[in-house]
Amino acid sequence: MKPRRTLLLLLVFFAAAAITSACTDLSEYDRERVRDAMADSLLSVTESRNIRMELIEDGQRIVAVHSPFAATYSREGRSETDLRDSVYVAVYDSTGAIETEVTSRSAKYLGHQSEFHFSEEVVVHTRDKRRLYTDYLEWSQGDRSVYTPDFVIIVTETDSITGYGLTGSDDLVSYRLTEVTGEFELEQNER
Repeated sequence: MKPRRTLLLLLVFFAAAAITSACTDLSEYDRERVRDAMADSLLSVTESRNIRMELIEDGQRIVAVHSPFAATYSREGRSETDLRDSVYVAVYDSTGAIETEVTSRSAKYLGHQSEFHFSEEVVVHTRDKRRLYTDYLEWSQGDRSVYTPDFVIIVTETDSITGYGLTGSDDLVSYRLTEVTGEFELEQNER
């Protein structure tokens, strides 16, 4: 009776092992889905306080960034940095002089696109004394352009213009508004 019982136990064991191994075999498609899910979950987050960061290209400083708080999210070789609680960005020209300064309450830096997305109380000051006020502004480092679909006020030494949908250069020398809502000449005592 014992050999029969041992044989029966071995058969049950092998049947269970076969069923278990059949259940754990994944198709190539399933393995790919598991890899994708694992890659999506590989997110790293770094938080920093009182950051001072410089972007350097070909050995020359092109942008300086200051913010009390930054959180950088990295996934699949791409990174985004959220800046909060007062953001200051200085853009330098080829001589190393500040050409444009931007302040805002918050911003997002998209490293893979070399873009800043400023939001909340955005103010741009240029070396030529032009100022821009808006609540949202995108700045592309690559082509030195700015864009916003929102309301803007642009003030120069002689006039002021308001409107929606700005596209232009980051020094505000050239720009286009989708819709102009007002133009004003400034008198000498208003400057």
